[in-house]
Amino acid sequence: MRARHLISKRFCLPLGAALAVAIVLVANRGQPVSNLEGAGIVYVYFPSLCAAPGDSHDCHEIPGQSRPAFGSMVACSAYADVQLGQENNPNLMASCMKQREV
Repeated sequence: MRARHLISKRFCLPLGAALAVAIVLVANRGQPVSNLEGAGIVYVYFPSLCAAPGDSHDCHEIPGQSRPAFGSMVACSAYADVQLGQENNPNLMASCMKQREV
């Protein structure tokens, strides 16, 4: 009887814990993943001036009153390419940062 009592405690507790974890994993499996490109996400253009051409270690953001915002990374990157091409300054770098609209 004593051996049976120890065996049941020893095996039932881990078995119950494993079952609980499996139930939680199965229950959460069907929920959709939030859309990272969905409503409320914009990409904002930030130009920076760097000390050396192509070196992003020593750059400082160029201050501006407003920043252009775009609905996709592709649109922001295209805008950045045009702006960098017009400036023709090798020390100028640009980035498009994903932000949530307020």
